Amino acid sequence: MTASRTRLERLWHRPFRRSARRCAVPEGQGTRLPGLAGGPYRQARPHPAPAARAWEAVSRLSLPDGTGLVLRPAGPADKAAALAMHGRCSPDALRLRYHGPVRDADRYLDHLLDPRHGRSLVVAAPDGRILALGHLMWDDEEAELAVLIEDAWQRRGLGVALLRRLTEAARAAGIGTVYAMTQAANAGLIAAMRRLATPLDFRTEDGTLVITATLAAGAAATPASAPTPGR
Repeated sequence: MTASRTRLERLWHRPFRRSARRCAVPEGQGTRLPGLAGGPYRQARPHPAPAARAWEAVSRLSLPDGTGLVLRPAGPADKAAALAMHGRCSPDALRLRYHGPVRDADRYLDHLLDPRHGRSLVVAAPDGRILALGHLMWDDEEAELAVLIEDAWQRRGLGVALLRRLTEAARAAGIGTVYAMTQAANAGLIAAMRRLATPLDFRTEDGTLVITATLAAGAAATPASAPTPGR
């Protein structure tokens, strides 16, 4: 990541913040993020999708207490369950994920869960409830990572499992650099990024922490079958 790369006016549109970052769209089509916080938006090139066989795999997660969960791809059909999960999250959890108050999550999830703009994963309970939600968002030759975990399920390894699968999808799509934007107070995400076992670069500008991970080509992600304590 170069110094100019982290200038805030170039950072991708974070949910509910003003920015001019780009969003990938299919060739020949224009798009704009929902008008949640105003600001200019620019069109970007589409990005190739990861190999279907790697992305569509469903993993069984077994927590130390014996709880069995499922990690699977997510899409537009998961919007209602994702909204319900947002309703169960505390204001602090939502603030760390979205860098401020959450407005119109309904419309923003339309974008996040649209496979034209990236890939999404959920960790689901046996009854179908979404407990954690992760996104990989195309940004030209890079991709952005974002994770939201319901408060009662934090510090149980769900974030690490999501990040490992998302970085695996990035590698499959030919992406060599992924980054996460957060606050320095988000110790859970920082710890989860460190557990990816990839070179990390930390930069802070105007209170925003940008963590960039350089992915080794062809490196295999740790199987997401047995989360260990942590985010």
